[in-house]
Amino acid sequence: MDYQVQLNNGQAINLKNAEFDVATFTATLNEQKINFVNIGGAIINKHIIVSVIPVESTEMQA
Repeated sequence: MDYQVQLNNGQAINLKNAEFDVATFTATLNEQKINFVNIGGAIINKHIIVSVIPVESTEMQA
């Protein structure tokens, strides 16, 4: 599934075919001792993440 991560600085990170455990990711975001998360190979300060939303794939299938 494809996702878009919106950041509070107006930037967005697009993840193509991302597979991650939503429960584990949510627990990581809620853990007070953790300040950074790995999103698509990018290390992001979790406090600047505004939203993680699924997006439709724009690939054309033949």
